[in-house]
Amino acid sequence: MLRLAPSSEPYWLDLLPGVRVRVRPVTVAMMLAAREAVSKVIRGEDRDDLDLRTNIALVGELARRAIIEWEGVGDADGVPVPATPETIDLLMTVWAAFDEFDSRYVIPALKRDAEKNASSSSPPGTSAGETNTAPPAA
Repeated sequence: MLRLAPSSEPYWLDLLPGVRVRVRPVTVAMMLAAREAVSKVIRGEDRDDLDLRTNIALVGELARRAIIEWEGVGDADGVPVPATPETIDLLMTVWAAFDEFDSRYVIPALKRDAEKNASSSSPPGTSAGETNTAPPAA
């Protein structure tokens, strides 16, 4: 069942000990922008590590669009820095922060997206069990 529980208020996510980020709820526009970032990676000529690069693009784009402020993040000297697209990209290069953001923000959003697609007519990638509606080609 699709549960409609709209929330437009930003909320805090704890990423690491002493580090938390305030995020906007995932929106359709954010997901479409993230898909576009992924499609740019896919359209590139270099196919090495494609799955890895598409995941980085998806999580990174959502992080840039979602994170509006944070606590516990500073520069090399420990001076607090604001959440900007550039500093958010730097935060996402820290594996532990990337992994926590992915598991606490991105994956739940993708699960909600999958939840509303749960009643498709046939399993993805197969037409087994479906009736042909077109005559065979000559």
